Amino acid sequence: MFSLSKDFEQLSFIERILQVNELPKSNPAKFLELLNTHIDLATLIPSQFRMKYNSSQTNDRTYSLESILSMLLLMQHFKIDRPSTFILILHFAPTLREFCRLPVGRIPDESVLSSFKITFERELKLFFDNLSNIVMDIFTGYNESLPDNSPDKGLSEILIKDTTGLKPKVKENNPKYLQSQINKQKTYKKYLETLGKAKDFNVFSAAYKNMARTAHANDAIRLGYANGHFGYFYKFGMLANGFGIPLHLHFFDDDFYNNLPADFDSPTEQKYVYDNASLRPVLSSFFKRIGNNKFTIFMADSEFDSYDNYRLLHTLGFQKVFIPLNSRNTQTSGTPIPINAQGVPCCPKDPTLPFISDGSCKGENRSLRFKFVCPLSRKENNIWVCDCNDKCRDTNSTVTTYTYPSGDLRVFFGVHRGTREWNDGYKKRTVIEREFSSMKSHPILDRPNTYNCASLRADVCLNAASKLITVILAFALGKPEFMRNLNMLVKAA
Repeated sequence: MFSLSKDFEQLSFIERILQVNELPKSNPAKFLELLNTHIDLATLIPSQFRMKYNSSQTNDRTYSLESILSMLLLMQHFKIDRPSTFILILHFAPTLREFCRLPVGRIPDESVLSSFKITFERELKLFFDNLSNIVMDIFTGYNESLPDNSPDKGLSEILIKDTTGLKPKVKENNPKYLQSQINKQKTYKKYLETLGKAKDFNVFSAAYKNMARTAHANDAIRLGYANGHFGYFYKFGMLANGFGIPLHLHFFDDDFYNNLPADFDSPTEQKYVYDNASLRPVLSSFFKRIGNNKFTIFMADSEFDSYDNYRLLHTLGFQKVFIPLNSRNTQTSGTPIPINAQGVPCCPKDPTLPFISDGSCKGENRSLRFKFVCPLSRKENNIWVCDCNDKCRDTNSTVTTYTYPSGDLRVFFGVHRGTREWNDGYKKRTVIEREFSSMKSHPILDRPNTYNCASLRADVCLNAASKLITVILAFALGKPEFMRNLNMLVKAA
């Protein structure tokens, strides 16, 4: 059926193998030549990584660290998800074997690549971090070289945050599992209908409430909302610059989840709480690594709208923040309660009457706030009682309001919402969503065949590292406009 003869090149087995997934369409051999000429992988590997690899007893070091990394990175560039597929290509492609500097007559089996990712997943994160530092320095010089009217001017000073999740192949992610939970609640609803109690019963909310919080195979894979739907995900946060280039990865561990509620009424509520709480650990780990703030503008979606987050961003030295207001933190009904010149709420019907301070409070997963009660209130048996006959709120108790230390920052953080500057600037946030989409165009991240978290983390770091290598190559070739498009970069070289 297959022939290796050039006389039958149309059915060549080598030709078919080399077309696995999406090898750079312009010229794979040219791409390898460009990497050989412009990328010195040995200088990009952190010394800690090399020391750990050379001292490891888990392999006989038949293959150099550069050889293993070359193979894993090429799998990312060529969008090959299975080590077995790449190993098969190596058997038929001497050019690849030479590029990866494999010993003559030696080709690793797939277990070498798989075990390497699990054993050295922390070092792979260090490798990505080192590339990130190099790329940030490149962007700093690039930004300084641009004229003031360049559309790229200032993009490297924008930091964008978002979260996403990998959806491993666990039984809970089987559509039949979800449907079985929904069917159970439908049956229960029919029972409630016979009792006349099914009016407010939501089948889907009930199904969500009754689903396991974590996957049976790995409790680090949790029920949540990501990628437009809810399922069982291994979630992580990412920071990118205004070009959409990944600069930092932060995987959520038990310490993160242990500080959050164990149960929620809906997946959307869970997503808001998780995303909102993720900003501090992600930014803290990033700035701990880079040492100082090279960024002046911060962007994120409305899930990150909280008073604590604005105070954190102010502490970190950001000059402008683009975060839309979230309705959860916005009063939608009732007469607005004005604030006087001293920053104290006052009666909306008589602004000369300031509210009474009732101290500060901070509930679980809530920002620090200061409580004030209606000026016509008094304490009786340690309970506030209101004597107002014309209340500004529909309530049986006293009218209560709060002020937040970061309230002014939430209203105005260097740019007014609704202005042209806001509208044009916030559009740039979508580059991080496109970057997530690009990452998950790789089948190894789109449909992970493993639920081993170490392997998942390694794959994410390798994918992001391959993108940073493309950036370094684009600047080395003097083609920064193609830093996010490898095929166009190879064609233009």
